[in-house]
Amino acid sequence: MSLTITPPDLKADRECILALWRRNLPEAAATRFDWLYETGRAASWIVRDEKGEAMGSIGLMARAMKVFDQSQPAGQPIDLNVDRRHRLGGIAVRLQRTVTAEVEQGRLGLIYGFPNAQSEPVLRRVGYRSLAQVGRWAKPLTTDEVLEKWLRRRSARKVAATALDAALRLVSPETFYRRPKNLRVEVTDRFDERFDRLWEVGRERFGIVGQRTADYLRWRFAECPGARYRTFCLSDADDRLLGYLVYSRRDGVAYLADFFFAEPAHFDVLLSEFIRVMRQDHAKAIVTIYTGAASVAGRLVHFGFRRRASSWTAMVHAPAADEQFWDEENWFLTRADIDTDF
Repeated sequence: MSLTITPPDLKADRECILALWRRNLPEAAATRFDWLYETGRAASWIVRDEKGEAMGSIGLMARAMKVFDQSQPAGQPIDLNVDRRHRLGGIAVRLQRTVTAEVEQGRLGLIYGFPNAQSEPVLRRVGYRSLAQVGRWAKPLTTDEVLEKWLRRRSARKVAATALDAALRLVSPETFYRRPKNLRVEVTDRFDERFDRLWEVGRERFGIVGQRTADYLRWRFAECPGARYRTFCLSDADDRLLGYLVYSRRDGVAYLADFFFAEPAHFDVLLSEFIRVMRQDHAKAIVTIYTGAASVAGRLVHFGFRRRASSWTAMVHAPAADEQFWDEENWFLTRADIDTDF
């Protein structure tokens, strides 16, 4: 079969790509296409047969990254889809190779992805290498749903949950924490120039980290369709931003989508304040995605987060990278670096 893989005309081919999505990516809404592709944050390619019939497509989300002492253009492959009747013809591999060619031809420094167990072999075949298992971290704030497995009577469960929830609070570090008087917290929906200044300071703490400027955070979170995010900020007396947590709420759970800080001590303050607020707001749990330095993971553990099993592997295509590059300890990855939310 003769195939062609070309960048689409976003206006002329929009409905064609959305039709592919409806067949192969039913959870992807049209607003996602507008957000990713019409803003210029992502490129795409479409594969057609000799009759011009669309058979599949793939996208590449742009991501600027600091890699040790250099700034590099990077990307994440997204929205790979192939019609069912063509899935045994190697089309997915050809689409992935179209994306990796961006690295091999020098237009990007690296490409990273988060495949599940089924798609991981495809990425290995086109030159990706495993970095680490993606960390999914969860901190329970209530025990009622856990107790439901053993206590069917609501009244008995409520009594037991009240006692156990009190015990959880007593052993959690934020319970006896007191915020320094020169620091303040606020919840905002805006990403202003303070986030740019924090990025300039905080990026030096990590070897490999995706850019977190106000412009990027605004696009990724404030403009993201299908989810409403808020930002929990820590500032000093001079209104200098010291750190933040981006979060959303769904079904009683608080999801930390991103966090960043100037100093480790600021991260402790953020977590303490945020956990206390979420308790007051009757959140059942706090969940986050993080892969990277053990020092950050250690703070999550200190505050009662436990790592849960994840079906994602972080994989990277960077042929020229040395062994230091492949050390998870040098990385900092959260949902700010991923194109999906849940």
